[in-house]
Amino acid sequence: MNTSDLIQHLSEKSEISKTESKDLYEALTAIMQSYFVNETGIVIPQFGSFNIKEKNSRQSFNPATKEYVILPKKLLLSFTPAMQLKEDLK
Repeated sequence: MNTSDLIQHLSEKSEISKTESKDLYEALTAIMQSYFVNETGIVIPQFGSFNIKEKNSRQSFNPATKEYVILPKKLLLSFTPAMQLKEDLK
């Protein structure tokens, strides 16, 4: 499913226009993105939770230059499905 399919299904399910569905989709993604940028997770009951995890800096080997380099720490987005969703997928 891509973005246009999601907007189409949202429009049909909620009985609103595609334009309103697209606005709703864009507002939701903007809100979620702002929480992720601020390193805050989001919990959606009966669906799952999105969390920000920090991956520490580490040493890595570059085989092309045969040198060791330090990879900086970075933030990762992770998703943990809710138990209800796990059960529904079985």
